[in-house]
Amino acid sequence: MVDKPRQEANPLSELHTDMRSVFLNEPGLRVLNYLCKVGHVNDATYVPGDTHETAHREGMRRVVISILRFIDKDPQELLNLPKEVEDE
Repeated sequence: MVDKPRQEANPLSELHTDMRSVFLNEPGLRVLNYLCKVGHVNDATYVPGDTHETAHREGMRRVVISILRFIDKDPQELLNLPKEVEDE
């Protein structure tokens, strides 16, 4: 009898599922909306005369966009959230 190779769990698949369960609910969307605001997702990251701040803002933006892409969420969708979700 030949043993079948054991299938390893796909850590990216598990992470994808975990991130969706964290962010794709009302509290998670509020957090994600906040991260988009402080992470300059829909704003310019360039700061004239300050390359360090520009790099800092772009790094913050990149992290948030990575989360959004991982959970298949378009940043533009967050601009259309109900007012109560935006303001919290």
